[in-house]
Amino acid sequence: MKSVVISMENVQPSYPTPLHLRNYKLSMLDQIVPPMLVPVILYFSPSTNINIVDPEIFLSQATDSLKRSLSLILTRFYPIAGKISGDGLSIDCNDQGVPFYVAKITGHKLSDLLKNPDPQFSKRLVPCEVTLDFELGPGGNLAMIQVNHFECGGIAIGAVFWHKVADAMTIGTFLNAWAVAARAESSEPICPNYISQLLFPQKEEMQNQTGSLGSLFNKGKALMRRYVFDASAIGKLKAESNIKRPTRVEVVSAHLWKCFMVASLLNGKSASLVTQAVNLRRRAKPSFPSDCFGNFPGLAAASSTNENKKELGHLVKEMRDALNTIDHDFVNRMLGDEGFLGYTENQQRTWSKIPDGADLLAISSWCSFGLYNVDFGWGKPIWLTRCDVGSDSESSFLNGVWLMDTRSGDGVEAWVTLDEKYMKIFENVEELKAYTSKDPSPLD
Repeated sequence: MKSVVISMENVQPSYPTPLHLRNYKLSMLDQIVPPMLVPVILYFSPSTNINIVDPEIFLSQATDSLKRSLSLILTRFYPIAGKISGDGLSIDCNDQGVPFYVAKITGHKLSDLLKNPDPQFSKRLVPCEVTLDFELGPGGNLAMIQVNHFECGGIAIGAVFWHKVADAMTIGTFLNAWAVAARAESSEPICPNYISQLLFPQKEEMQNQTGSLGSLFNKGKALMRRYVFDASAIGKLKAESNIKRPTRVEVVSAHLWKCFMVASLLNGKSASLVTQAVNLRRRAKPSFPSDCFGNFPGLAAASSTNENKKELGHLVKEMRDALNTIDHDFVNRMLGDEGFLGYTENQQRTWSKIPDGADLLAISSWCSFGLYNVDFGWGKPIWLTRCDVGSDSESSFLNGVWLMDTRSGDGVEAWVTLDEKYMKIFENVEELKAYTSKDPSPLD
């Protein structure tokens, strides 16, 4: 299977950004997010396309539609069409545009790729190399798009976003707005809400700060593996947890933590720490609008000793208790001009009970964000995922897990990136094998 880029252009907003909006400041919460790239890939099967007689004609028309609609929505998502400023604390909204690549995939149909997923090949479906340690500097693009054409008429849209301006909710809002514009529906357009800087004003004291988490990550050679928990496995884990109304994400996260403990203990660590990224829009009272642009991260942290075999229910409870500390008081402490003091207090509360030397497993969930509803006019995605972010390369941001819905909506995909030493143990833990499938077809 080969991938060849056949064109590239900058797609600019269809209308110039007004002068008073040309400088977009990052919020305090944007400042604490690592300056890495976040990839996402949406796969669209030709079987869902409407009236395809000639795949080449369809692919050409679909790509033109994507360019036109992207230009339209960039007038509303104008920071994404700008560049990172020299100080790294703001965006120069200069309408330079979003790099838009078109690539041709030859040698296999999309169905061939989906029947035998290859996380390594997925790296060729996004417009640039993405690793955990990759950082954008001044003048960098905030987003890049690559539309991949399969000879059968299938399409894979690979996109990368600068994390400091877009969390999972913002990415989902952007993709859905783009899809609505592509369908040219008369419904009310989706518009982002730019209130983050007003709620959480930028603080110079936080420049170059990425929170207490940075020092806890492991450094080493990264290996990535993809595991899928189907509905049956999740049902069994829920029953095993013996917890009242556990969620998919809770039992999957706790089970992965339990398996990680085995690798951590055999690597000489006596305690482990799991963190869960939390969407603060939903924790505020009243809630912040879901279309708020930027980052609204909270971080829940739970720890446990590795020596004793922990019951799944115990770990679910530990994680749930940690999540419950991220409440409206947590949010309120960080609001306004004194927000930095509140942020510092929250940090102290979060980390005060964490044992020294605890081995970190960072979990981020994109489940239930509606990304499988993104429809550009030829049907919803048959698969939605990320790409391999640096297997076989050295990284300073280990160990991590990214969770995503399965297409059916009742399962969970887990993309696990661990230190090589940990992965060799983790992937052979019998309890992991008992509840997961490794690299199954999303068509199953």
